Amino acid sequence: MKTKKNLKFLLLPATLLLLILILIMQNIGFSSLYSTIARANPRYLFLAVALHASSILVRNLKWQIFVNGIKRAPFFSLLAILLAGSFMDTATPGPQVGGGPLKAYFLSKKIKEDKATCLSTILVERVTGVGVLSFLGVCSIFFVLVFVQNVPLLVKVLLEFVLVLLVGLPLLGFVVKEKYEKNERKKNEGEGFKGKVIISKIYYFGPFSFLRQRFKTLQGFDGYVRQKLGEFAQTFSRLSHDKKKVSENIILAFLGWLLTFASSFVLFLALGHRPSFFAVVVVISLSIFLSYFLFMPGGAGVTELLMISLYISFGISATIAASVALLDRFIFYLFSLGFGYVSLLYLNFRYGRFN
Repeated sequence: MKTKKNLKFLLLPATLLLLILILIMQNIGFSSLYSTIARANPRYLFLAVALHASSILVRNLKWQIFVNGIKRAPFFSLLAILLAGSFMDTATPGPQVGGGPLKAYFLSKKIKEDKATCLSTILVERVTGVGVLSFLGVCSIFFVLVFVQNVPLLVKVLLEFVLVLLVGLPLLGFVVKEKYEKNERKKNEGEGFKGKVIISKIYYFGPFSFLRQRFKTLQGFDGYVRQKLGEFAQTFSRLSHDKKKVSENIILAFLGWLLTFASSFVLFLALGHRPSFFAVVVVISLSIFLSYFLFMPGGAGVTELLMISLYISFGISATIAASVALLDRFIFYLFSLGFGYVSLLYLNFRYGRFN
């Protein structure tokens, strides 16, 4: 029921973004877009697909490094889980985190480890990838605001909003940290801690009757939650403090994003246009990074509009900009939804359906 409400909530902005995208393409001319894409060099298109696939293989290697820190797992077994997780990431709002529980479920089936432990490998790998993207995204925001003149007003407002948000988040984190430390002091003084109250509310929450069926007492549920949180925190801390693994992941994260940028650059070559590679890096970094803040499934609509607007701001013709954006996202959806769905079907057949 909650999922249906969330989908209804997202339906209006998703429809609006789709209409705007259609209007932009109509203004450019559907026949012009079609003829431009139809003339694309197939060799370059194949190379773009291969580069995107390579970026996925690099991300899988990043994850395998942390998984092997728990228990060794075959590369291609992890690849199927990664693709299935990408399908869920794309289908859910936010910064591609919806596939985490699904990946943890199938990984636990594969390596016979606790789901909380498996989830820690997923999150610590995700931190390095998103961390590198955030670095590139913030640098790109500053570059566009300072040096690029023809940025649409709405895009400029969005960039400034995200910049303010990025400055405000550390301040909010400081306030939360202070409040947590205050609660800890109260706990040490014997005044109690709110954590148990929260667990109690979750346990007795009406729709969560399945919890009361599985755990006959609140104490049993409380003990289970604390045990799983402890296992997660312990594994996450151990992996994130492994300097060698983290360093390798950061290097591979840069390599993975470089392959993503190269894939988009090659699409321009397929259409007979040679832009600045730096411009492609800025546009792709910003388009993906900013889409995380708008909570649309897979960045649908948002990423395409940002790509087109920013490419035009760099002096690229609207037809070429829209053609590259559409081809770029087609390749992305081919892997995340197409191969991702096939992988999910395979994993459900092999290990049992994920609920």
